[in-house]
Amino acid sequence: MNCPSVTVLLPVYNAAAYVEEAVRSILQQTFTDFELLILDDGSTDSSGQLLEGLAFQDRRIRLVRRENRGLIATLNEG
Repeated sequence: MNCPSVTVLLPVYNAAAYVEEAVRSILQQTFTDFELLILDDGSTDSSGQLLEGLAFQDRRIRLVRRENRGLIATLNEG
């Protein structure tokens, strides 16, 4: 597998109401040589399940689920 030109970082925490629309918007861009790195920061709503389904549908998505550490720690990890 070739390394993508760009990595798009999307931190997520309890965003079930919005996350699918956000992910689909990113995936529909005209530039396609990217990976979408989604860091689920310990969501307690259905965000994780939604993201797993989306990751199954598109190989450009790399999903990392972990315990909640907060936005700054999540961005630093990304």
